[in-house]
Amino acid sequence: MVKAPEKFLDEYLSHEKGSEGKTRAKSSVMPVRKISAEELERLKNNLQTLWDIYGTPEIKEILAKEQTIRFFEIESEKASLSLMYVEKGISMEYEVNMGFRKELAGAQMYKQAEMNLNRYFTHTTGMEDLIRSANEALQALVDIFIDKEIPETDIWNAISKGEQVRFSFTSI
Repeated sequence: MVKAPEKFLDEYLSHEKGSEGKTRAKSSVMPVRKISAEELERLKNNLQTLWDIYGTPEIKEILAKEQTIRFFEIESEKASLSLMYVEKGISMEYEVNMGFRKELAGAQMYKQAEMNLNRYFTHTTGMEDLIRSANEALQALVDIFIDKEIPETDIWNAISKGEQVRFSFTSI
């Protein structure tokens, strides 16, 4: 049986009373990160590679038979994510480590979600939006894509073996 911590409701109600008059708008866009021209080109090439592979007849044929093709996995200290080709484009499942929460007796909190990434691959401002995003999973994706050139052959090989290209990193 789950039991709330002592004084949980008291803390919750006092928090609610104190924040009734306050409205805080949380920005989902961060200032543009400082990225060198070389890193920007690498990011652009990686995004283009993934989108070009998605557009091939071979991938479309596989997607006609299967719901998803998982092809890329990233693990960092703050987020883990998995990219996949789906009928409607490129999708990402992610889990973000939100840290410990006092109000939940120190429980570790995670945010899990799935999002379609097509706008970052096809829209003219997609790459800039990706760089500005405050979403920690998207930040992890950008970190990998600016750090490493992802060879097209790695993705094709992973898909053909039913595996995923895997990257693990810790930020400095």
